[in-house]
Amino acid sequence: MTLRSRGPLSFSRRRKCCVAIWIPACAGITKKNKFPDGTKYWYPGKNSMVTATLITVVLAALISGAVLWITAPESELPPLGLCAVLTAPMCWIMLHLVRGPMDTALQSFAGSDVWLPWLRSAWAPLTEEPVKLWPLLLPSVRNRVTRENFIRFAIALGCGFAFGEVFTVAQLISERTPEVAAMPWYLLSGMISERLMTFCIHSGMTAIALGVWKHRAGITVGLFLAMIAHFLANFPIVMARRGWFGTDTETPLLIVYFWTISCTLLSAAGLYVEYQRSGNRTPAGKQIYGTTICPGCKREFERSLIAGVNLGIDLRYERCPHCGQWHWTRRRKPVESSS
Repeated sequence: MTLRSRGPLSFSRRRKCCVAIWIPACAGITKKNKFPDGTKYWYPGKNSMVTATLITVVLAALISGAVLWITAPESELPPLGLCAVLTAPMCWIMLHLVRGPMDTALQSFAGSDVWLPWLRSAWAPLTEEPVKLWPLLLPSVRNRVTRENFIRFAIALGCGFAFGEVFTVAQLISERTPEVAAMPWYLLSGMISERLMTFCIHSGMTAIALGVWKHRAGITVGLFLAMIAHFLANFPIVMARRGWFGTDTETPLLIVYFWTISCTLLSAAGLYVEYQRSGNRTPAGKQIYGTTICPGCKREFERSLIAGVNLGIDLRYERCPHCGQWHWTRRRKPVESSS
């Protein structure tokens, strides 16, 4: 199916065009071309990797941002945002300035293809897990992490690193396999979903380090356990590269993909359980929608999980349990709640 144009677009006409056409066109989803008879049409552009990257980043920002916005007090949002910003460029920095030179030196040192893949598999755990924690060197960040909120900081640190990893992986794919980067963006859904899952996995690994640290076992022990978890998460990739899953090209991809899904579910479950254990035993409705003030009786109540009409997370049409009346209400931030 093609989208046809009636002719050249002036500036006034361009402003009236649908955003769903022009923003994707600028991002690389579509490009304009002509049939032999001169009729213009739109087709998937060659910058589809840019489009897939932007889709991944936007979706991850919406999900992770909503989780932190809902669960964090207002005073805690600035240090959480700072953590995400500080860890975002670290994947690219470590890959090009640390792991690249180390890998070159390793090739000349090892000299054998037998040990080289196993030594390479240790680079990601050894470099990525410590670098995700470097914002803790700042007292303004380190002093804000407690046993009650370390899950939120783990999400901020892990997701910040994952944001940078999305761009780094997209760059590597474009350089090493340009034929894949030139595919239509909707055929890159596997990369999009896999990158989205790494946000949860990185957050879970960082939560291991912070959780062990905040439970008085020491940051060194926590970091070591996070590295082990990272290595186990990457282990099927090493097995696939070594040919342990057979010569079929589809089987290793499926095994690695479902292993990534399993790691994602395990990380999400661990984050939620630890969040509950960290003194956040509140009903699911309050965790997601918070509390609000009834416009009629002016009394505060916890918002129900399902008994309401939602317009996003903030605005709801729901019944007040005190006066029994239905009102449009807005969510209160945790710092403002009396409970």
